[in-house]
Amino acid sequence: MEINVFKFCSGLRVLGHVMILLVAAIVGVSYYAVVFLTYGPLLLRGGFDSFLSFTIVIIFHVLLVLLLWSYIRVVLKDPGSVPENWRAVSGEESLEVGTSLAAAEDGFERRSRGGGYCIHCQNGKPPRCHHCSICQRCVLKMDHHCVWVVNCVGACNYKFFLLFLLYTFLETTMVTIVLLPSFINFFGEAKNHSSAAKSAIIFLAFDSVP
Repeated sequence: MEINVFKFCSGLRVLGHVMILLVAAIVGVSYYAVVFLTYGPLLLRGGFDSFLSFTIVIIFHVLLVLLLWSYIRVVLKDPGSVPENWRAVSGEESLEVGTSLAAAEDGFERRSRGGGYCIHCQNGKPPRCHHCSICQRCVLKMDHHCVWVVNCVGACNYKFFLLFLLYTFLETTMVTIVLLPSFINFFGEAKNHSSAAKSAIIFLAFDSVP
C-alpha cells in the first residue's frame, strides 16, 4: 500500500491559523503600547508634545489600516486556480495565465503553449503553475506557501503580499523609533513598582518588532 506523505503537509494549515492569532496579538500589544501608554496621554498636554503625539498617532493608524487591509486581502484572496479540464494546445497563441479568471469560472477552456499535467489534481498544469502539498491544489504562478497568511502566494494575491511586506516594514520601523526612548528608560523605571506593568508592555511591544 502506497502512502502519500505529502498529504500530511495539509496539517500545517492549522499552524497557519495559530500564526494569524500571533499577528493579531503583536498588533494589539503594539497598538496598546504606542497609542494608550506612550503617545495617547501626551495629546492632552498641549504645545509641541501634543502636536508631535498627534502626528505620530495619525501616521501609526494610517500604516496600521493599510497593513491590516493588505493582510486580510492576501489571506482571503484566491491565489489563482487552474480551470477544470485545462489542457495545453500547441500552435495557438498563448494566453496569459492568471488573468481573466472570471472567464475561466464561466467554463472557458484556457489554452497555452507548454504546460504539463498534475498527477495529484488529475488536470492540466499551465506554465509556472505548481502543486501545493499543503493546500492540495495547483496554484497559478505559485511563489510559495506562506504559513503566516495560511495561503499560497500566486498570480492573484502576489500584489497584496508585497504590499503587506512593505506596510509591515514601515509600521515596525515606526514602532521601533517611537518606542525607543521608552525602551531606553525601561530599566530605569523597572525599579518603580507602580510603573512595572507599563514598562513590561512597552518592552514586550518593542521586543516583538522584527
